[in-house]
Amino acid sequence: MNLSHLEILKYAYNSKFWLVAIASGLIAIQMELTWRIIGNIDTLLIRLIFLISLSYLVWKRREQLQFNSDIISSLCGAIIIIFTTYKSISLFWFESHFIKFYALTSLLGWALIASGIQGLKQYMKEFLIILLLLSEGFIISSISKINFSILGAKFSTFLLWYLGFDVHRQGINVILPTGYIEIYPGCSGLNAMFLLLQLALLFILIFPINPINKIILPVVAVLLAFIINGFRLALMALLVAASNYQAFTYWHGQPGTEIFSTLSILSFGLFCHFILKQCQSKPINLLEHKG
Repeated sequence: MNLSHLEILKYAYNSKFWLVAIASGLIAIQMELTWRIIGNIDTLLIRLIFLISLSYLVWKRREQLQFNSDIISSLCGAIIIIFTTYKSISLFWFESHFIKFYALTSLLGWALIASGIQGLKQYMKEFLIILLLLSEGFIISSISKINFSILGAKFSTFLLWYLGFDVHRQGINVILPTGYIEIYPGCSGLNAMFLLLQLALLFILIFPINPINKIILPVVAVLLAFIINGFRLALMALLVAASNYQAFTYWHGQPGTEIFSTLSILSFGLFCHFILKQCQSKPINLLEHKG
């Protein structure tokens, strides 16, 4: 059904319509920058999940939010968005760090246009989500203090031994009779652990879950990524032992890594779904018990 001229004018003068349009444009630019500069499907996916989650939080509270910005705040917000968007046009590959700050400045500019300086406090949870996205270096440095190379070697060696292979380990080397692999930090699944840990923290911020699950979720995220990557390490050890270096290169490279990362994300998503169903069913059970 086509919109009449009156309805089109009504939308044109609707401030919320323009806020949605601006937000959609900023998200599209963020995605285009991520793909053009970084070109990694996992990174693109995690950014998209974060931005969809952020948009969901704002949309869910749209009736409670105060949209009463003043001209100065709106002007400041517009300048921030225009400046950062102009900068993104001439972005170089070595300026990938700018993409994260673009998300922060975009949210700041949009919030100023929508609600003004006084209304910024309404978006504290959304700013926390963006800061979580910016905390990559801190989170990785925190979890990298654990020697996951040794742990990965131990776990993949155990898997192969359990499956009946003649395998042993020396340090970070997983050794089979006809070949061996060395597990360095880049192959230990650290990036996948970081990715799932981010998702776990994001889930905790968005959904109302009990304190026990808030502790369990990050632990499960790291364990899932570690275990699934352990299977990848065992597979690569078998491929080297079989002298199948073409297949080894595939599973060791970006395509194979992304397949296992996607598998980790899907597995964690199923676990989060289980947690949500459990949290939703508990109030019903309590009411039935009281009755």
